[in-house]
Amino acid sequence: MPMIGGSERRTVEVQGTGSGEESYGTGYLIAPGLVLTALHVAQPTPRQVAVRDLVHTEFTPARVVWSDPRLDAVLLEADRDLVGAGMSTVRFGELVCSDPGHRPHCTISGFPKAMRRKAGADPERFVDDLKTVDGTIAPHTGSRSMLYGFEVSGALPRFYENWKGLSGAGVTCQGLLVGLVRTVDKQWDRSLMALPASQLLAADGFSSAVAEHTGMLPRLQAADLRLLLHGPPEPVLSSSYLLDPHARTVALTGMSHLIDEIAAWCRTAHRVDVAALTGLGGTGKTRLLAEVLQRLAAPLPEEEDQRPWSGGFLTDRPPSTGYGLLTSSHYPLLVIVDLAESRNGQLADLIAALAPQHDGHTVRVLLLARRRDGWWPSKQRELRALHAGPITRTFTVSPDDAYDGQPGADIYESAKADFAHRIEQLRLAGQADESWREGALADAPNGYGARIANSGPHPVIYHHIAALADVLVHSNPTFADRDHPMDVLLAHEENYVRKIAEARLPHGAVDTKLIRSLITAQFLAGAATARDGQSVIRAGYDAHHSGYGPSAPPDRQVLAALDDILTAAYPSTNGAHWGAVGEPLAAALLTEVETDSGHEFVEQFLQHETLKPAQRTQTLHVVARVSIEDPALAEGAHRAVAAAPDELLPLAVLAAAELDTDDAAHWLDGTRHAVSVRAAQPGADTAVYERAADLVQHAQDCVAAGISPTTLLDDTNTGAGTGDTEPSDGGKSPARRDYILVKPAVKWQVRLLLTTVSNLYLLAITASTVGVAYSNGLGEGWVGWLYIPAHVGFSMIFAAYWGSGRLDWTAGATWIGPPLVVLMDVCMGALFHDAWPLPSYFPPAWLVWLAFCVPGIACLPFTYRIWFGRLQPRTPAQGDAPSLRNVPW
Repeated sequence: MPMIGGSERRTVEVQGTGSGEESYGTGYLIAPGLVLTALHVAQPTPRQVAVRDLVHTEFTPARVVWSDPRLDAVLLEADRDLVGAGMSTVRFGELVCSDPGHRPHCTISGFPKAMRRKAGADPERFVDDLKTVDGTIAPHTGSRSMLYGFEVSGALPRFYENWKGLSGAGVTCQGLLVGLVRTVDKQWDRSLMALPASQLLAADGFSSAVAEHTGMLPRLQAADLRLLLHGPPEPVLSSSYLLDPHARTVALTGMSHLIDEIAAWCRTAHRVDVAALTGLGGTGKTRLLAEVLQRLAAPLPEEEDQRPWSGGFLTDRPPSTGYGLLTSSHYPLLVIVDLAESRNGQLADLIAALAPQHDGHTVRVLLLARRRDGWWPSKQRELRALHAGPITRTFTVSPDDAYDGQPGADIYESAKADFAHRIEQLRLAGQADESWREGALADAPNGYGARIANSGPHPVIYHHIAALADVLVHSNPTFADRDHPMDVLLAHEENYVRKIAEARLPHGAVDTKLIRSLITAQFLAGAATARDGQSVIRAGYDAHHSGYGPSAPPDRQVLAALDDILTAAYPSTNGAHWGAVGEPLAAALLTEVETDSGHEFVEQFLQHETLKPAQRTQTLHVVARVSIEDPALAEGAHRAVAAAPDELLPLAVLAAAELDTDDAAHWLDGTRHAVSVRAAQPGADTAVYERAADLVQHAQDCVAAGISPTTLLDDTNTGAGTGDTEPSDGGKSPARRDYILVKPAVKWQVRLLLTTVSNLYLLAITASTVGVAYSNGLGEGWVGWLYIPAHVGFSMIFAAYWGSGRLDWTAGATWIGPPLVVLMDVCMGALFHDAWPLPSYFPPAWLVWLAFCVPGIACLPFTYRIWFGRLQPRTPAQGDAPSLRNVPW
């Protein structure tokens, strides 16, 4: 039998029997045992309904768990072991954009009458064969009838009656279920009409019926924006999923005023606007915005006349060419950029697409950042220069906002009840095995919760971790010997992944420590494609075994099986090859792996030849962020950077730019120490490590002055390291900005050469002016001597203006200054030689002075910058983030 994949695997036959006749059609598997189809296909009253997937030969009885005659839709429940066993839960989507040039590919699979075929030699025996129909949906087609118009591409049946049997089939787009086939349009031979999934989710009882079966309330995603925006995680019984703020396991506490403020900002009149939401990790920023998206997608009763919102969190590696889709949306959009301080390139591409006038609906871009220093004020000025809206709003989440006056004990109890409820949902959905205790999990004793309640105020995530640990210990007492709640969560995560591995590897072949190392590698580097995933698996495998000496390359089948395990354990939510375990669980896992490897895993992993530059960049950024809580995690990364400074040191400096001032200083101090240790080893390339030391010192000077080191990173790599680069705002000096002079780090030979040439130039123009004044060539008496400070002073003003590096390219002085200085020097030199002529074998005086003054004028601004510094925006320093491991649990 040929391999069946994609949406075809979810296609089932639906058959109603009784009352003297049969009904037949197609259904779509939402989850194992849960089938969505058209009500007129099932006709459950008075008939009995049965369903059959593509794996089994017999029909399985099904019962109705939800129906809506108005929508002509019904949910059927059958034995999950006989219908769709092992199938993941489907994700629901909607189409929000109307750009005809970028309509996504849509698919319908079903059993139309035209596909009925004879089975073998028996003329009385027929089978209904599967047919996959491809096409596109123009979202505005059928908008008044509240139906999607599916435009078929490819072959058509001769008569429209031959479409019968396709009713009830699911319409998928980008892997999401966006609709349900309801009717065939008799007037248009290439059109099928489908019920949008958004109407199903809005119907009474549908979402709760799906949640009861799957353990997760369904949510809509923008299907045509799936390459840009990632969705919620797959509902699985793992610690990572339960803690994931996108899963919305725990109800949001407090922050009602922030929800109202953000919603009010979204509904302002501007077509495009950008704001920032800042706060420490663990204070609930992501959970807050997941709630905001849900609230905007379901307008309040008094807002029924307003269009519902769509949107989501921008993916880590979105295609830059796809941003134009956002300008064709017929829904208002909220686009959230997490860790925005590290995504300047993506943000620039996004704003460049949104800023011009377009016909799309409102777009709001909300930047999430952990940095508490001057990153946002500087970013505001850049965004205003791009005409991305007024850019005036800033929202801040403090650790106290989630409490809203409630004691920590109440937060803990509420979280414990929510975790217990979600775990019970997942257990009823078939996620748990016989090791899970049945009963009231919310009655778990307050073990870890009592410890944190008496240890002072902490971010709300700490109470969630304690609550989840207590529920897990209550449900599985084998975890009770763990002293730290994070150890409980890691033990449960290990059990979750081990079960997946045991189903994919031969008996006894599961290496728990290896899989743990590979999960860490998956978190560090990510994988956008299958080939990227292979690189991570190979690098993680070799890094894990590096302490055992040389070994043979791993078997390809083993690597493929390990890749399959990671993909199944952490499926992608954004079209990438896989997802990853979430923070803070990943940080704790990284700590364990690094400790077990003697702090060599990250070092070996970063230097592996299979990793791509983008994966090395992500690894350094992740380690820099995570090492704020555990500085020892950065040691291996620093050694790797020191071993390959030309390749990795610029990436390490870029990673420092994401951190607050003190954290960046610690990161660069560790880098500098590792570079100095490596440079002292025999055989080290002196020139390479001198450049590396200069770059680190340069970055440290920037951080000490409160400046992002990225601005001056290019300066160190240009020529003599004088910092002669364009400012980030395109050369235009903002009207108001707090500046500070920063001296670049350059080699002493360059400093000596430029200073010598500049001093010779100043001495020459001073001598010529003195000579002219002495000969009264410019005036009578003392007036001629005033030209000495005027001439030399004008040259110094020119050096300060150009040397500071903050030039207004629209000002005439910027362009007139250099030729004017040259003209003054040449004229003064010519007057000087009128009184003291050059020998006859010299060229004309003006040509001699021109050849001398141009190099001098060119060196003078750089010499000024070396000795006095370059103007850069001032950034105030802030404090450190709290450490999860330091909490006295």
